[in-house]
Amino acid sequence: MKIDETLSLKALQESNQSSANKSAGGDQAFALLLQGEISEQPQQIAQGDAVSLPGSIPAIPGTQSLAPGSTQTPDASEAISALDGVLSQLDALKDALQKTGSPKDINSLIEGINSQTAGLDDKMSGLPADHKLKDIAEELKVTAYMESLKWKRGDYL
Repeated sequence: MKIDETLSLKALQESNQSSANKSAGGDQAFALLLQGEISEQPQQIAQGDAVSLPGSIPAIPGTQSLAPGSTQTPDASEAISALDGVLSQLDALKDALQKTGSPKDINSLIEGINSQTAGLDDKMSGLPADHKLKDIAEELKVTAYMESLKWKRGDYL
């Protein structure tokens, strides 16, 4: 339609105008970064600049790493394996519901999920109060509870 074409052209023109209004300082920082990448000799950028070199992004204060290669306490490893077990059970439940498994099989899966989520609090007790795994565990417990309610209510039959 003609209206759609004019609206898209208008939006394109506005975006071009806004990009033209960028400060020259940002363009210079980008040019400096681009030259450093092209020559494969990273150049030092002042700390006050908004651009940082790839791989040199500083960590955000107050965050915790959940990367697989990071050092973990035994409590965190135990918590991760417990969360993984609950996620695996929820995945098995999803597969059983998609394949229209027997009600006995689905009921046993839900009972298994409930028993695993009941033990999550014990596994999470060794972690600090603000640890991200505790938030994930709480979300998994809520999800498991809701799936259990849906099953008991008959939503999946």
